[in-house]
Amino acid sequence: MGDPFEIKNLDRPKIKSGKNLQFEEAFMDLQNEESEVLDDDRENLNYRVLSAIAILCLAILFGRIFYLQIVHGPQYRMLALGNKLRVQYVLAPRGLLLDQSGKVIAGNIPSFELVAVTSDLPKDQTEYEAKLSKIAQVLGKDPSELSSVIAKMDSRSYQAQTLAENLTKDQALILISEQSEFKGFLVQNNAIRDYKDPLAFTHLVGYTGKITADELIEHKDETYVLNDYIGKTGIEYQYEQYLRGVAGQRQAEIDAQGNFKRTLADVPPIPGSNVKLNIDYDLQKTLYDTLTGVMGARGLKRAAAVATNPKTGQVLALISLPSFDSNMFARGITSDEYAQLINNPNNPFLNRAISGTYPPGSTIKPVMATAGLSEGVITTKTKILDDGVIRVGAYTFYGYEHGGLGLMDIYSAIARSSDIYFYTVGGGNSKTGSVGLGPVKIAEWFRKFNLGKTLGIDLPGEKSGLVPDPAWKQRVKKEKWYLGDTYHESIGQGDLLVTPLQINSWTATIANGGKIMQPYILNEVAGKKTEPHVLAENVFDPNFIKIVQDGMRQTVTAGSARSLNTLPIEISGKTGTAQFDARNLARTHALFTSYAPSGDPQIALTILVEAGGEGSSVAVPVAKQVYAWWAQNRYNKK
Repeated sequence: MGDPFEIKNLDRPKIKSGKNLQFEEAFMDLQNEESEVLDDDRENLNYRVLSAIAILCLAILFGRIFYLQIVHGPQYRMLALGNKLRVQYVLAPRGLLLDQSGKVIAGNIPSFELVAVTSDLPKDQTEYEAKLSKIAQVLGKDPSELSSVIAKMDSRSYQAQTLAENLTKDQALILISEQSEFKGFLVQNNAIRDYKDPLAFTHLVGYTGKITADELIEHKDETYVLNDYIGKTGIEYQYEQYLRGVAGQRQAEIDAQGNFKRTLADVPPIPGSNVKLNIDYDLQKTLYDTLTGVMGARGLKRAAAVATNPKTGQVLALISLPSFDSNMFARGITSDEYAQLINNPNNPFLNRAISGTYPPGSTIKPVMATAGLSEGVITTKTKILDDGVIRVGAYTFYGYEHGGLGLMDIYSAIARSSDIYFYTVGGGNSKTGSVGLGPVKIAEWFRKFNLGKTLGIDLPGEKSGLVPDPAWKQRVKKEKWYLGDTYHESIGQGDLLVTPLQINSWTATIANGGKIMQPYILNEVAGKKTEPHVLAENVFDPNFIKIVQDGMRQTVTAGSARSLNTLPIEISGKTGTAQFDARNLARTHALFTSYAPSGDPQIALTILVEAGGEGSSVAVPVAKQVYAWWAQNRYNKK
């Protein structure tokens, strides 16, 4: 046996048989082939990864190119051209506002404005503040005031944005002469509104002002520009689409410093369309002057008046007091001026003629008479004793004349404004066994006269008023309806609320024989005339309307408006005295609503004076002067 610890020579070559050698060579060839395959796969995988990365990079690159050149190409193109081409907009003058005869109510006058092109303003803060300080000195303003205005502007815009309005000629000339020094600031001459007799027309016509950022967004699909004017209230707002024009464009070449070199193209602005109204300028002015004169003598501040053509619904005059100068907004109202208006306790911004809601007082009695006749509660032969009071259990309801007016029929009850008569028509009288309309029927007939909803006048802000009934009181006040509520509503008190326009509407409806006409101000625009529109007809029996007309005529011949009987035309009407202060029942609004001539109505006139006392002592005197003027200057005797 060999030594188990014998060290063998491991390096000694072994002798292989031929068969083993052949197998080993085949095995080695197979290993080499597998290695070559793995190398090929690894190389193909690397190519695929690199290709994917390359394709992704190219996709990102082409996407970015598409984004920059296609999506935002026009924007960046304009930015690139901004250094040499600049388009400035030239504001278009607004169309004129004309009365029915063509007399100008609102025109245009030139006005200098200082504008800023923020992209051209000095980038150096010291230089910027120095320029702004010099400009502020010319304008007589604090530099911080101008700086705060600029801070609110679009900081990268090439378009002019208003910095200061209503520059004097001297201020404009100074700034123009030193234009090269004030880089980024320009003086423009724009047409602004010029309102004739603004105090008389403010709430009717409204006013314009600079378009705000929010308004630009709201009208983004229209062609407004940063420096534009837009109608804010009244007719200016209502017919903005016609009154505004199309801004012109001026393409100019500038140098790298933003200095003007030459004009390349000029597209003139297109003025807005003239808007013709149904308003009678002279009637509006006469009504305003008369109303303010009578009120001024009594220290009164708040009132409303409406005049319409009862046959067509055309609005001839519309006034709300107190008023204000709408030219302040056209030229650029100051913060102090605006603060005085907004803090005025008499609320001059409220258009009382269409947005003020009031208890109508006794002016509602012709409507109640129509309802009572229509439901058969009363006839022309019905007589009711007005002894000054109705008692219901522990409650007492007085008429305005505590001693009573005597025996009343429908004509005398309207003419002398008998509360007791209309208490009975509305709520009945247990003492005489009379059964009245009741609250549901009253509300139904009020709504037939279009109360409780708007009439659709072409002015913004019209209110609908309120027609109360038992369901409304339970829903809103969580209270039961009582007989006293019916009595109050029957004479135009309680929760019943109407606008002066609605009072005028039911007056016109009675005057024209029973048609409810939609009141409208627009006469003609762009060659198209506005036609009258009937809101309702064949609702009221013409025979009953005629009875009410006769009662309203007796108001002037033998009732509470007898002072009008001396005029050269026949007038029919109804006075009203409406309590509005539950703590002081002596505080009342004064009302008078009427039409003329009685047999051929051409004008319906409604006057309301807040806290004016009795209608016969305040509102009727205003009507008398207006009708005297109208009879002499407008009455068509045909």
